[in-house]
Amino acid sequence: MSIRMPERIRSFRDSFRYAFKGIAFCIKNERNMRVHITAAVYVLSFSPFFHLSATQYAILFLTIGLVIFAEALNTAIEAVINLEAQWYDNLARIGKNTAAGAVLVCAFASVLVGVALFWRPATLLFIVEYLCSHLVFGLLFLASLPVASIFIFFFPFGIFRKH
Repeated sequence: MSIRMPERIRSFRDSFRYAFKGIAFCIKNERNMRVHITAAVYVLSFSPFFHLSATQYAILFLTIGLVIFAEALNTAIEAVINLEAQWYDNLARIGKNTAAGAVLVCAFASVLVGVALFWRPATLLFIVEYLCSHLVFGLLFLASLPVASIFIFFFPFGIFRKH
């Protein structure tokens, strides 16, 4: 005898499953989402060198979340427009361009937040010196660059593209 999960819990679980499918779709199909994720990974990896306060980390996490949210929303808007506009339509173009512009505004704001939090030349120089003097970390960083490039430009290697 199996006990069925209550409908409310099942629908709550399903909502998370659908949300993760949406995020996975964006990562698999949107190069710019992969750019944002890669940038976030590098920023978070090097952030301990800057000894950020809890408030600064909160700003950083909110900024990263906002950019990823904007990219996901842009993808959703483009999908709905593609569904509705079977041919060239000026309003569809405006909708797509405006959604892309919103992502650009968020990305530009994130650069400004990054400059405000991380523009410390002495710390940046220390990171370079650290990577040069700690060979393992330096080599790991250098090895991560082509991996990140492959992730951004060649993922998902043509095997996951199902719409």
